[in-house]
Amino acid sequence: MDKQIEGRIKELVGKFHLLRTKEGSEEFDNIWRQLNADIPAEQRKEAGQFLLQEMRQARERKKRMDVDVRNQLGDLYDVLSLSYISKQYFQKDRSWLAQRINGNQVNGKTCAFSEDELEILKLTLTDIKNKLSDTILSIK
Repeated sequence: MDKQIEGRIKELVGKFHLLRTKEGSEEFDNIWRQLNADIPAEQRKEAGQFLLQEMRQARERKKRMDVDVRNQLGDLYDVLSLSYISKQYFQKDRSWLAQRINGNQVNGKTCAFSEDELEILKLTLTDIKNKLSDTILSIK
């Protein structure tokens, strides 16, 4: 596979953020279709493997190992329902959330939140704060 195709694949991986919106998804799909059409049939398997490798590396780069969520939560860790938060806000199971909060090792890799997941966690805690405030105000 030539360097030009590798460069275009890396560029494509850099545009994954477009997938967050409908318009962005359409733009991403057009870029993908054009790239796929330009890759010779005999190189597509190799290009696909290269794409997967680049996606894995991009995902690892986005992990925030510097954020210690467990210590930041403090006593709230025991108060909050990890099961509720993980299902309601992340559509994952409790163990997934606990692994990231605690920085557990899974399959030899340390679990950490990505930038997007940290943003969801912030919004989650804000939502819970608002619900608690509303409840406090409604108690007479």
